[in-house]
Amino acid sequence: MNRPSRILIGAIAVAASLAAAAQQKGRPPVVIGQTYVQTGPLAALSTEPLTGIRAMLEATNARGGIHGRQLELRQADDGNDAERAAANVRKFAAEGAVALLTPIGTTSSVGALAAANEVKVPLVAPYTGAAPVVKYTPYGFPLRISFEEEYSRIVNHLFTIGLTRIAFAHNDNPGARSAMEATRKLVEQRGQKMLGSAAIQQDGADAAAKAQELAALKPNAVVLSATNAVAAKFIQAYRAGGAEARFYSFSFLNGQGLYKSIGADAAGVVVSQVVPYPWNAAIPLIAEYQSAMKKIGENNFSYGSLEGYINMKVVVEALKRAGSSPTPDSVKAALETLKSHDLGGLFVKYTPAEHTGLTFSELSMIKKDGGYAR
Repeated sequence: MNRPSRILIGAIAVAASLAAAAQQKGRPPVVIGQTYVQTGPLAALSTEPLTGIRAMLEATNARGGIHGRQLELRQADDGNDAERAAANVRKFAAEGAVALLTPIGTTSSVGALAAANEVKVPLVAPYTGAAPVVKYTPYGFPLRISFEEEYSRIVNHLFTIGLTRIAFAHNDNPGARSAMEATRKLVEQRGQKMLGSAAIQQDGADAAAKAQELAALKPNAVVLSATNAVAAKFIQAYRAGGAEARFYSFSFLNGQGLYKSIGADAAGVVVSQVVPYPWNAAIPLIAEYQSAMKKIGENNFSYGSLEGYINMKVVVEALKRAGSSPTPDSVKAALETLKSHDLGGLFVKYTPAEHTGLTFSELSMIKKDGGYAR
């Protein structure tokens, strides 16, 4: 082949490449919807998972998106209101969203899930393990283990190490009350009775009084289902009274945040975690997460942001499998092919008959320096 011919072929290839790139650039983005708590007393729950979601989203788009299309995450505040969450989901569906991602908290997730099944758009990884959300529904794809499973594993641990005088402290709301009732049943299944429970106002105004009430029962373990602000006030008041007990919490307690609030009083608090240790870069998933976080200027790793990152990663994998023109039903079908999908050292399972997600959990303890011991 002579030189002019080679130049011509090269020019045609470059032109074709530029045309393809222009065509991809002009293609509409793939829309994902997220209703979340931006305002109100539970707004702090959203901060970390949203950071992890953004890290994964930006990393994906920086690589060219999925099948040449960028991903667009549309978000709306629901104020922790089920009806507002449902309305947001219907709006996203009307705008062409092919998937819904991580509503924050139980109340929002219940509303979002009901609407997702109504409009037939898959909802992936709600940020709660409440029973109404983790049970099977056609368009619901929970990822984290259930709250009941978390508490079951905590109770098993307590009985294994001989701590059977158990009390429970919780926010005065339906989700936290259901966690208390589940724990009460788990204790009774082992032939014991829970010593008592305390429902604390959402703003923690009566936390000190409730701490005194439970301390009088002399438990050797107090299990918590409380927001960080409430848990901080309760634990600090309990310790100030001189009573001794070990504190165990489900995964919504942010140990680093608790340490910032009450310092040394947070040491020894045990927190159930539903994703792996975010500082263990020997796990491929964690190394990838850390790299993506650094690229958006975030060097503070956390369990919450890792969970958000994983949630978005599952949606990205489904979109890869759903083809270049995904629809809600093709994304749903793609999710149900993740029968034992390796995210990089963590396995997710969905099938047409079973929307299990992950089975991972472990206990971590807050250290005197605010870090975690496992």
